[in-house]
Amino acid sequence: MTSAVQLFGGALGALAFVDIARRWGGPYPERLPSTIERRRELLEVGVLFALTAGAVTYPILLFRDVLSYNPVFASIGGQTFGFVFLLGALTAIVVPAVLELGVHGRSLADLGFRRPAAWRPTLLLVSVGVLFGLAPLAFGFSGTESAAALLLGLYTPVFKEEFLFRGVLQTKLERVVTQERAWIISGVLFGLSHVPNDFFGFFWVADGGDPIIALGRLQQTAKGLLYGLLFMKSRTLAAPIVAHYCSNKLALFVNSIWG
Repeated sequence: MTSAVQLFGGALGALAFVDIARRWGGPYPERLPSTIERRRELLEVGVLFALTAGAVTYPILLFRDVLSYNPVFASIGGQTFGFVFLLGALTAIVVPAVLELGVHGRSLADLGFRRPAAWRPTLLLVSVGVLFGLAPLAFGFSGTESAAALLLGLYTPVFKEEFLFRGVLQTKLERVVTQERAWIISGVLFGLSHVPNDFFGFFWVADGGDPIIALGRLQQTAKGLLYGLLFMKSRTLAAPIVAHYCSNKLALFVNSIWG
């Protein structure tokens, strides 16, 4: 089990790297074109966030027996996991992609599917992800996972979260507010999306309902700020995806291979 000291230490470390990235991560690239439909963009940000927050909260309510699984959903997703998997894909990937690519006519490059605009922030972000990923080994972490679980972890939560919060929400915000405000807001939203899990869901149960550890898990907000800042400066989703995955799974990968 991760201790509160490790979690708060991780949060402070992430915030320190945010400051380093702001100072030495290179300049901001040219800002994305502003939109005249500011209210619509902000409304869409709110709706997309609410949809993904609902998709996160729903399985937690099932898990905690607050809601009963509706058998009507069996025809859609088979088992509970199947429906939850489908729900997450729809709210975090399909709906945002249709909105941005289809309705707004934006390109994949606008959403971060491109080569890095600058290598310094890209390499800095990946290096930080590797550092956070290896840190648990220094505290005697010995957990392992199957190859299937490690592979699944690349899609969910990593790709889903990075595509939604960095590729879609942050770029939408950049068209409305300053670049600095855009990555700060997206980082805060990223942290807020973890609140149901940290204070009521799987992590809460695994941590024995300890509120101090739950607060420590809000290091996700600090990491969200870091991922957002360096995505802004690198313009490629590859950087936060690799960093996020390493931060989540690298220790498990090392133990599973050599443990």
